Amino acid sequence: MEYVDVFDENYHLIGSASKKEVHEKGLWHQVFSCLFVNTKENKVYLQYKNASHNDVAHQNKLDISVGGHLLKGEQVKDGIREIKEESSLDVPFDKLISFGVRKIDKYINDNYRIREFSHLFIYDSVFNLNDLQSTDDEVLYFVEFDIDELISFVKNPTKVQGLTPQGLKEFKELDFIKAYIEDDHLYLNYLLLVKKYMQNEDQTKLNWSYITKE
Repeated sequence: MEYVDVFDENYHLIGSASKKEVHEKGLWHQVFSCLFVNTKENKVYLQYKNASHNDVAHQNKLDISVGGHLLKGEQVKDGIREIKEESSLDVPFDKLISFGVRKIDKYINDNYRIREFSHLFIYDSVFNLNDLQSTDDEVLYFVEFDIDELISFVKNPTKVQGLTPQGLKEFKELDFIKAYIEDDHLYLNYLLLVKKYMQNEDQTKLNWSYITKE
């Protein structure tokens, strides 16, 4: 059983608990998220997560490129472990660009609540879809999207084309995580931060708290 550090709502460390327990009891913990982008070609990469690893929807869904729980005693920089596990890429932490911390408090049901401090990053590089391979069955494959087309889609979800290792495929709203579209607009705000990064915006604007207050 894996354990994670537990915090109060002000991000002060107060103990530890199992991953199962933090969701059953709604305890604050920390997670790591990283979005793969190729800003030279205006591309972004989402993982197509296996339903067996989706504790909420229990369906295959397009998720942020890589991410997961930081385990007990791990620092934020140790999140590169998730990059290796879910994409097989060896990425030094100093190659990541930080977009701040997203604080999530979402009730799913009486036995599952999400209370997380999510550390957001991007990794800007050139990617080959065939090289992005999960070390287990958590990620079925990765999908390449045009950033502007994906922004238009999440603003008005109808359909959008993405490139998979098997070729072009059409994706619809049901293929995406509903909460990321409707709640705090994770897909949209993450992508808007990427656009600010591409436009060489002031570093202070490359922050989740800043973008969500605009």
